Amino acid sequence: MKRIMTLVLALLLAVSLFAGCGGAGSTPPAGTQAPAATQAPAATQAPAATQAPAETKAPAPTEAPQETEAPPEEPGLPFAVDENGIATEQYNWPLPLTENDKPFTYWTCCWTPEYLPEDGFGATELPIEAQKRTGVNVEYVLAPTTSRNEAFSVMLAADDLCDICCNASSYYPGTVVEMVEDGYFVNVYDYREYMPNYLWHCTYEHPEDTDTRARVYYYKDFVPIVYSLAIKFGEMIGGYTIREDLMDQVGLKIDDLIYWEDWENALMAIKVADNNIEYPLWFARTLELGNYWQWHSYGSMTAIPTTALPSVYLKDGKVQLGCTTPEDLTLMQQMNKWYGMGLITPNWTAYSTPNDYAEEMNTDQVACTYNGATNLPEADGHCTNPNCRWKPMQKPMLSEDQIFHNGKSRVRTGTGNCSFSATCYDLPTAMKWIDYRYSPEGYELYTYGPEGIICYTDENGQRHNTDWALNNPDGKALTWLAFIYSMDAFVDPALADTETKLFNPAGDKARVAIAYWTDWLNQHYDAAGLYPVGANLTTEQSEEISKYRNELATYIAENFSMFMDGTKPFSEWDSYVETLRSIGLDEVTRIYQDAYEDYLKREAA
Repeated sequence: MKRIMTLVLALLLAVSLFAGCGGAGSTPPAGTQAPAATQAPAATQAPAATQAPAETKAPAPTEAPQETEAPPEEPGLPFAVDENGIATEQYNWPLPLTENDKPFTYWTCCWTPEYLPEDGFGATELPIEAQKRTGVNVEYVLAPTTSRNEAFSVMLAADDLCDICCNASSYYPGTVVEMVEDGYFVNVYDYREYMPNYLWHCTYEHPEDTDTRARVYYYKDFVPIVYSLAIKFGEMIGGYTIREDLMDQVGLKIDDLIYWEDWENALMAIKVADNNIEYPLWFARTLELGNYWQWHSYGSMTAIPTTALPSVYLKDGKVQLGCTTPEDLTLMQQMNKWYGMGLITPNWTAYSTPNDYAEEMNTDQVACTYNGATNLPEADGHCTNPNCRWKPMQKPMLSEDQIFHNGKSRVRTGTGNCSFSATCYDLPTAMKWIDYRYSPEGYELYTYGPEGIICYTDENGQRHNTDWALNNPDGKALTWLAFIYSMDAFVDPALADTETKLFNPAGDKARVAIAYWTDWLNQHYDAAGLYPVGANLTTEQSEEISKYRNELATYIAENFSMFMDGTKPFSEWDSYVETLRSIGLDEVTRIYQDAYEDYLKREAA
């Protein structure tokens, strides 16, 4: 039925948005959005790289599988595996992986297409070096970042999926279970002998990391997605920042911004000072960025959805949905107050990500906003104000010793990920090609890029960022160069290291920010309200929720933000919630509550 529906959709959507998977190295238009703000200057190609140095459905497991003294080895496998066929050691694939020239199609995106050479991403050093080593020929299909959802819908509706699709789970009109059961993508677990390194990292590298295992193993024998994995455990690599130079101007210290009132006073002082700041606080239309929660001291998780359901979390053991609770109301009353004081940019709903107001940041119009740690050194330099100094700050609190119960997940899985199409002509080789990125050798290539482009290694084995990347002759930013010439953790599956962009003197600023945010989180967050990663929905529960998902998400997206500017007065809050209840809020909450209680029973068994 779903294939019939999607073919009907193809007739409606198959316009000029997306040309299918046949366009090797195709390049999206210049207008992009990206996860963090930076400048995107004119493009040139990187210098040639030197050779890189070798270098049944069941609950998700809560403990690492126990490795025996002499793990069994399946016939024909060159690496040891446990009783479930999961590799218990890393493995370097013999290269090349194939001698077949037939290309795989790889659906992805580039945040700064203007940085690419004329022949597209496939003509840059990383894919060239990867093909040289692995023998795998790949056609890179770059969807426009501003319309990836529409592009994926057209590709899906035409039943013309690329062999490997990055972020497919974000755009598929259903759950990850439905992605496989509908016949579009495969269960990686069924092909686990071709993914030894990825599954080893998820299962055995950190035995204490049960959350990551629960995220990867949706069921004990079901792995629908290959995620990017953070190398370091528990880092907070992004958060809110404020201009220290503007704080100095009004005689205030960043560390003194503890309570909501402190923030309000500081933002107002900056606004009325003699500077270029009309609206000091800027954020995007979702209000919150997932995993980088800032405004949740009232106990809410108020990320305004665009297509998916709002955040699911717990309060005293009861399931809550973001943008629907009394705590959400309290937060919006606070934000409405700041909006009325002129502290928040009135254009906030126009921005999908902080990168959409990069020009305003660079022209000295923003005083407080989200920044990724690795972007901080560049953010200072790109601002037209030579005194600009961005510094990390904590979240506004209700009391000095407040402990936050919901917010950031501690899993190592990142935004970047891929799924394998069921129509891929050679799944074993496609999977080996992705798994190579998690092998000892492939990790070096994809995480740090070909030697001599973004990073080089000195005679003592120490890495440094190259002068070309730090002082690009065309003014290109290191952050975005790294996303092209090494793995892009926001899109690609691979091992992610924040250090890739920090092998330089200015990198210390980012390290300080990471330590600041991480230490603060460790002191003020206990994750008690986090909906368990392993409390996965059954197929039946997923199908029931799908009946309500779109209408709920659409109504929230269209109405919740109106409370910010007063377009929808708070006297209508009860009516807003009642409408949500009439279109399925209670049913969705009940389903998640059932899944949570089933999870608790399994854990207690």
